[in-house]
Amino acid sequence: MPSKAALVSSPMQPTLAARYVNKTQYGHILFDQAQAQAVDVLDRLARQIHERENATVAGTFWARLTKARSVSVDGVYLVGDVGRGKSMLMDMFYEYMDIPGKRRVHFHAFMQEMHQALAGQHKQSSGTDDPVTALAARIAKQYSLICFDEFQMHDMSDAVVILRLLNALIDAGTVFVVTSNTEPDKLLQHHLGREAVIPYIRRFASHMQLVRLRAARDYRRDREENKAAWITPADADAHARLDTVFSSYAVGPAAAARVKVGSRVITVPTASGPVARFCFDDLCGKPLGANDYLALAGSYGVLIVDDIPRMSPENYDKARRFITLIDILYEHRICLFASAACEANSLYEAGENARIFERTASRLEEMRSRTWFAARHI
Repeated sequence: MPSKAALVSSPMQPTLAARYVNKTQYGHILFDQAQAQAVDVLDRLARQIHERENATVAGTFWARLTKARSVSVDGVYLVGDVGRGKSMLMDMFYEYMDIPGKRRVHFHAFMQEMHQALAGQHKQSSGTDDPVTALAARIAKQYSLICFDEFQMHDMSDAVVILRLLNALIDAGTVFVVTSNTEPDKLLQHHLGREAVIPYIRRFASHMQLVRLRAARDYRRDREENKAAWITPADADAHARLDTVFSSYAVGPAAAARVKVGSRVITVPTASGPVARFCFDDLCGKPLGANDYLALAGSYGVLIVDDIPRMSPENYDKARRFITLIDILYEHRICLFASAACEANSLYEAGENARIFERTASRLEEMRSRTWFAARHI
């Protein structure tokens, strides 16, 4: 029998629900009934995973060797409007899970990694092997729990490959906890050819407990605003104020810079030390993608963006890149300063994809708060 120290959890460990209540009692967060109900679901999942992992640790040599996960455990799909605390709850759950082989990752970053890994898998395969199945087997050996923040799909070709991979991981025993603003049956809702993806979506959803987080407030909007972070309108005065911001972070003279992304290079118009400055069209008017924005987020702690315009369905390519950019800056906790045509919640006109942009507007509200900047050490 294994010692208590060998087990992945202790019976004396406070429950996740107790930790949530403690955070509310100490004033770290405000109590919210919808959040508390979601925590109860996550608490049950935590117990199921711990029991399964402990059974594996306590089992036979063969079970340990193969990381057998004979007990099926469904994951959790946290869905709700922006700013309702989905990511906060998932992070609490992730920190609480004292198990080996866990990972928390933004879904954008995961997709980019998987595309690169699949390209490598294709080169290694004999031609008859399914690279998706082979990659799933590799990942399942590393991770028994994966937490995705901002689970969203915008591209049909990505969706088929990624959903096949996720379903293969579920078959191998990996458990998922995801946050999303979109319910599973509404993913890729307005895309042509969606019927080809529906079976993969339904299969994935069948292994997830859907938890609708109907919190009453957008907690991101409750924070004190840093008026220097988002300047409207984008006029000469705004440009001068952003000059001052740049100077305050600069280390040495400003100059153009280059950031390598694979075999390509992104030109940074103006940079110095931890700060880089772009106009909106440099970042979102060119064919850049998540890999490019990840490289910038890894190179600079402060980003200044001039002249963000209003966007609409007619120029959704730019809006889509902007959404991806903000997701990555948010995930990497980058300090953003910007001049814009209007406030964040008015940047995108009503119409198709307006709901997707609500999350971006909410994140921009949080990223201009004093709390956001106080937590960064640039």
